[in-house]
Amino acid sequence: MKTIENQFIAIVLSLFVFTACEKEQGDLVEVKTVDLESLTLSSTSYWNGSDKAGEFNDLGIKFQNNFDATYSSWAGFIYSQKADVSSAGWDNQYSVYDGANGTNKFALYYPPFGADAYASFSVGTEYRIKRITVCNSTYTAFSMKNGDSYSKKFGGTSGNDKDWFKLTVVGFNAAGDSVKSADFYLADYRSDDNSKDYIVNKWTTVDLFSLGKINKFTFRLTSTDTGAYGMNTPAYVCVDNIKYEVVTPR
Repeated sequence: MKTIENQFIAIVLSLFVFTACEKEQGDLVEVKTVDLESLTLSSTSYWNGSDKAGEFNDLGIKFQNNFDATYSSWAGFIYSQKADVSSAGWDNQYSVYDGANGTNKFALYYPPFGADAYASFSVGTEYRIKRITVCNSTYTAFSMKNGDSYSKKFGGTSGNDKDWFKLTVVGFNAAGDSVKSADFYLADYRSDDNSKDYIVNKWTTVDLFSLGKINKFTFRLTSTDTGAYGMNTPAYVCVDNIKYEVVTPR
């Protein structure tokens, strides 16, 4: 037994020394933060792709956008700085549900019908995303809080319905294969204690380190409020402060 313990200790020490050497002689790591503050906005305080650019870029990440001029509708990513946390309904779809946001810019995601839109690095490159911050849109938050013509009030009339609204971040490698995903609940009413039910109403950090090195990512949204034609909960999520590592060999 003592021999096995000694061997184990020797292995642990050797791994520690190897790791220490890697850190001392390893690559240089720079953390970049995509906060969208370098992007310009008109008096509308949002960009929804109506100029048909098809994308916007910030600090090495390209965000896909699809604008349909026939219906003046958009899908994929847009960016905004609106933070009206008082007005319910679709007309307030561009606001983040965080009254402390001020005029900070952020991205807003709405999935294309039956498809994904991506935030991606350059073709062939892969980086590790450390974390992002997310929040509900005001439109989605009020829909879950009070219900509306299309969506139910979370918790139901009794307050005991086990509702939830979940964000799944899916990472893809340079070959286009999905590799890993991470989940985060934007609203969670699953507890038996109703006082623990919540709808995310402030910018909240989501750790994405577990995704590893990826070339692109997308958001998928699911909810307990689903009908014959899909999800009833408005499928929006706000995202900001995407932090990723750029490794440069010495």
